[in-house]
Amino acid sequence: MTLEELIYKRLSEAENLTKHLAKYSGLPAVFTPEAPGDREAGWGKSMQYPRAVFNFDMQADGERKSAGTLSVTLICRNDSEAVPELIEPAVKKALKDVLLKDDNGTLYAFAWAKTEGFSMAEEKNELLIGSDVRFDIMEYPLQETTDPDPIMAMARYVKNLYPDSIVVGVDHMADETEASKEAPVFYCRLTEIEKLEETNNCVWTNGKIAISLLCPDSSTRLKMAAAVFNSLSLDGEVTMLDDSPMFMERLTANLKSDYLKDGQIFVTGRYGLLRYKAVGYPLRHPNINY
Repeated sequence: MTLEELIYKRLSEAENLTKHLAKYSGLPAVFTPEAPGDREAGWGKSMQYPRAVFNFDMQADGERKSAGTLSVTLICRNDSEAVPELIEPAVKKALKDVLLKDDNGTLYAFAWAKTEGFSMAEEKNELLIGSDVRFDIMEYPLQETTDPDPIMAMARYVKNLYPDSIVVGVDHMADETEASKEAPVFYCRLTEIEKLEETNNCVWTNGKIAISLLCPDSSTRLKMAAAVFNSLSLDGEVTMLDDSPMFMERLTANLKSDYLKDGQIFVTGRYGLLRYKAVGYPLRHPNINY
């Protein structure tokens, strides 16, 4: 499914949201890029408001550390009990701590940015009120590189530490993956690689890794992030896929940082790139007796 289809599915199936919305052709009034006209047959004789219209722009913003922006516009009548302030929390909840995977296998998360209210006059002089709920779109591409792979090593380490959690790159990701207290989601990303020194056998490298933990329960999120930090501190190293060690050169945790944009745990791991593969010792002139 495309990202547009995934967002529509997420919003149109959120019961806390759709219970407030009108119906169009028997479906919740969720539209993109714009709503059908008020005289369209799909509205029937029922109320045409509240309705939700979403649009997104996949233009990256380096300052906001986002891959794009999503805007969900809520439009209501001013004489209705279903006001935008009542519906807005349901929109935020529908997109909170969820990862959507498009046809290309790229994962996206949504960080609420701001909400702005507005009013508008309709043709029949009925006043419509609304809110524009805006989100930053976070892109979580797969971070697998080449052997030795520090990201896959760290992802496997976290999975062994918390087998019931969902770790991006280790576990299969569905079109929709919703983080929960029982099954939080970990995402490890490589932010920088730095060459340190060369020896005869290998090149020593520092890999800087950020670990994000998605969990709707803040106390659980804090405890698990601190536990990962403590475990890495005590072990001092992580075993790579080729059984070589990655040493913890630097390890910090910022439990107040934006876990969607920045992550909570920041690791600088030192590992070696081998120049030569180990050469086996062939057995020469064997003497075999039966």
